Amino acid sequence: MAWARDSLPPAIYTFLVLNFIAVGLRVYVRICISKSFGYDDYAMVVAFGGFITLCSLTLVSLHNGYGDPETRPGYNISEAVRFFVASTISYVIVLYVAKLSVALVLLRIAVTSKGVRTLLICSIVGLTIWTTVTTFIVAFQCVPLSVAWGEGTGTCLPAAVLANTGYSISAMDIASSFLYAGLPAYLLKGVQLSVRVKASIIILLGLGVASSVVTIIRLKYLVDVGNLKSPTGIEAANAYLTTFVYSITEVGLTLFTGSLAALRPLLKLVPFGGTTGKDYGTYGASTKQSHVREEMGNGMKLQDFNDAESQDFIVPKGRVHKTVQYEVKYSDV
Repeated sequence: MAWARDSLPPAIYTFLVLNFIAVGLRVYVRICISKSFGYDDYAMVVAFGGFITLCSLTLVSLHNGYGDPETRPGYNISEAVRFFVASTISYVIVLYVAKLSVALVLLRIAVTSKGVRTLLICSIVGLTIWTTVTTFIVAFQCVPLSVAWGEGTGTCLPAAVLANTGYSISAMDIASSFLYAGLPAYLLKGVQLSVRVKASIIILLGLGVASSVVTIIRLKYLVDVGNLKSPTGIEAANAYLTTFVYSITEVGLTLFTGSLAALRPLLKLVPFGGTTGKDYGTYGASTKQSHVREEMGNGMKLQDFNDAESQDFIVPKGRVHKTVQYEVKYSDV
């Protein structure tokens, strides 16, 4: 399982760069273009800050030798385990905030759909309860927690309990990912969209599904965690690192997808797939209007004619037109 330890840094740096760009563009669009910086944007910025913390803790853990079967100069295994436990707790919290941001975006969209809003609020409540419970389980996996990194004496939860916690995290994550990926398609059903907007929605839905697929793949490696004889040691570290490769990928994709959803105003910079009559009907309306104008003759100003004859110039002779007369009466109040 050495590949997990070697694969984590590239995955971390890749998603840090991608999300720095995506979140930065989201903040720029919401503040400078649409001027609608809201709660979902605050949540996304907080989630990205948490992701930076999560990645930093993981890198420090690897730098101190976590998961390395060889003992090298400069390694501090106790510090490595300490930072990895902290990164695990950070992962649970960051994933929750990222999901919360996506849910708040959907609440913005579902302004007129009471049923969808109720469903989203219920999902947020469920995610909050789930995150609170799992955070406590991870934070108190050993009593005292220092036993997890080899300091002092105490008791730790069996590896099977930690695996079951991982299963619950994955189950809630998969359910929320598919829910949040499918709701936009439902909300936009029947809405006429340009090619560019349709393409962007397809990409976003694809990324949302990809995040769920990553979570499903991680389930396979959680089974290995459940079969561990001990929650500590090099074998356990390798198993945890393997699941963490997919955890970093999942959070990174969630942040990236959630940020791209707010970049719709930038689609006007794309040089193809713009507004057409087929998509919005504007071309057809403007063509019809031009034909009507040709039949009505040359343009002229009403102030060039007196009131008695103005209608003769607005409507060609021989055409039926309607005249409306108003009578105003005054009475003492």
